[in-house]
Amino acid sequence: MFAFERPACPDYLSGSWEELGLRYEAEKAENEAYKFQWTARFRYENTRQLLNEMTQGHCAFCDGGDLGAMSRETIEHFKPKSRAEFRRFAYQWENLYPCCDQCQSQKREDFDEQLLVADEIGYQFDDYFIVDYINGELQPNPLATDENQRRAQITLELYGLNIAIRLQCRKKELRRYRQRDRDEDVLDDFSYRYFLMDA
Repeated sequence: MFAFERPACPDYLSGSWEELGLRYEAEKAENEAYKFQWTARFRYENTRQLLNEMTQGHCAFCDGGDLGAMSRETIEHFKPKSRAEFRRFAYQWENLYPCCDQCQSQKREDFDEQLLVADEIGYQFDDYFIVDYINGELQPNPLATDENQRRAQITLELYGLNIAIRLQCRKKELRRYRQRDRDEDVLDDFSYRYFLMDA
């Protein structure tokens, strides 16, 4: 997970997200089969673009790049909209993240209060994780506090950050990064920036 800063909520959403969320919560309470929809007031395309810019076009969780080209581009509800206690946050700016297919399909509707997100104030990769450049794995940092190690482990599990395809992709991206044109290519041009930072 590569740290990023979240910009302020866009005006069109700051004035409507709570009302939209409460409406969704009421609809689900009345009819459990009610299907969530992005409404016109949410301005899906504008919001998606702003979220993408926030992470320089990377998945907010695995940091895979080229969303929309390498992977279908989705908006992830960090606190799942399917769970009754979180339905009112379905349109909340701070609950929405650009996300790749793989991360979304791994996490599904799971959530844990200890789950990490990279725009959390003070988040730094090294406070939670270390990388193994031989096998491509992320591991909880053994020098981190017990709580930070626990949070790292939960995050690795819920987002499937160490499934086999992830390890292969990180090692492939590392080879590409080592062969880059140092005058032209910058870190943001690559996926898995947390894995490449100290390579």
